[in-house]
Amino acid sequence: MEEKETTKKRRKKGAGSIMRKANGTYLGRITILGYEPFSCTGATKKEVERKLEEFKIRTLKKEIIPQRIFVSSYIESWLENVKKPSLKASSFDRLERTYLTQIKDSRVGRCQLGNITSMDVQGLINEKSRTLSYSSLKKIYELLNGCFEYAVICREMDFNPVRAVQMPKKENLNKKEKQMSVFSKEELVRIEDVAAITYQSGEVRYKHVWFFILLANTGLRAGEAIALTWDNVDLEKGFIYVRKNASVVQDRSHDSEKRYKVIITTVKTKNGERVVPCNAKAKQALEWMRSYQETHHIKSKYVDCNDKGELLSQQTLPKILKAILFAANVPYRSVHSFRHTFATNLIQAGVDVKVVSQLLGHSSVKITYDTYVHMGVDRAVEAVARIG
Repeated sequence: MEEKETTKKRRKKGAGSIMRKANGTYLGRITILGYEPFSCTGATKKEVERKLEEFKIRTLKKEIIPQRIFVSSYIESWLENVKKPSLKASSFDRLERTYLTQIKDSRVGRCQLGNITSMDVQGLINEKSRTLSYSSLKKIYELLNGCFEYAVICREMDFNPVRAVQMPKKENLNKKEKQMSVFSKEELVRIEDVAAITYQSGEVRYKHVWFFILLANTGLRAGEAIALTWDNVDLEKGFIYVRKNASVVQDRSHDSEKRYKVIITTVKTKNGERVVPCNAKAKQALEWMRSYQETHHIKSKYVDCNDKGELLSQQTLPKILKAILFAANVPYRSVHSFRHTFATNLIQAGVDVKVVSQLLGHSSVKITYDTYVHMGVDRAVEAVARIG
């Protein structure tokens, strides 16, 4: 079932978090800048609330002496108290993942906040530049810069050490950019053949093949297609209205093992909310999906769904796609490759890059140009070289 991003009433900012454990007791956590994170347990929620409030009062009265806090602890406090309330769950998950995988256990993370220098941060950036892409390095830089700027404003630091850090140039990075994978026209035809056979035979094994045909002919992100509802489809006029996006985020209601859930949020960028025209193949895919739901008596507001009418999950899509591509005798590629294929075909057909950017819902034309146009030039150079 669809889960909204905020299903529970949020506690006030700075009040900490409380969750009910499997054994019926309650666990409370609070992070206050300048102090190590504090946690407590209690038989009732009120008991935990009292303990958290007592801790806050003791810190205000300076009954607890502030520790010489480590950078990792300060970032965790900043993430919890400053960033989490202001970000979508999916955006916060990405930010937290950058911290956990790239900063927490690094030398920078182990430094005391008052002793961190620009050279420490520069060393981290230089070390990570040997294995990470420019975009991944930029995420580390922006996270540290944002956190330390906040510390300066709060007078926890005298100077933001990131200000003096130099990012390496893209062209100087040894790591090769990830090769973009697209489907050929012949491969798309073989996938369409699987769809036709599935429709004619009533075979349910490959029922989601139309979902991928829709991606290949509209350029929708997988999350946008998952969140697409019938009231945002105009089959008669041939338009799709993109207004929502599905994201997989960590389910933080569980305090033990990590679990994930699918939530519906607004689209990724301001330009992400858009109108996408449907060609004949996209319309056919939508008609087949509607026919399947009617034939199997599935009542769902979603264009594609499971047999219970519930949301699909991005986590299951690779496995579904792998089976379909195997049936079509097509080498495996990622789900996102359908979006790349759509954009690449438009660029190669001579469509203006501004129009392509609009259809893809990119935040700027520069993203479209950098991603697809230069790729077309590279391929043209290779083609000319072969006949030279």
